[in-house]
Amino acid sequence: MAISDFSASTIIEVRANFGFWQFDCDPNKISASLNITADEIWRKGEKRRLRDGKETENRWNSWHIRSKGNSKDANDHLRELLTRLKGKENLVAQEFGKPSFSVLWKGNYLYAGSGPSYESDVLKGIALFGADLWQDIYQIDQSDDEIENKSGFKRIPK
Repeated sequence: MAISDFSASTIIEVRANFGFWQFDCDPNKISASLNITADEIWRKGEKRRLRDGKETENRWNSWHIRSKGNSKDANDHLRELLTRLKGKENLVAQEFGKPSFSVLWKGNYLYAGSGPSYESDVLKGIALFGADLWQDIYQIDQSDDEIENKSGFKRIPK
């Protein structure tokens, strides 16, 4: 079921990832097995830059792909990933570790009923991989000037 206009008016950003963390094999082995190029790979011991410009050393290997759509519905992002992964459920080797899906959800109205919800086809797709589902949910305060509101709904003041 599509999210309501009011819910959409309170959502700032939604993204989803699929991947593996803290495994020992070469991350390229996952790409080769799934025949998918990772959107991001970390190799244990390599250095990488953080968003603030600082450098850190990777403490483990990771491999993941990201959703690229602009929808405010987490289901759309997860379906995008599940489409990329279709038919690859049995190609996930034990040495890759536990597969996981994660959802980043940012909204400006975290009250009762806020946050992502998941439809049965998406949950079934995640379950086919025996994957975990993680959520990062954030309240982002914005001034009324920053909010694009085509719905006509008004925010409750703080």
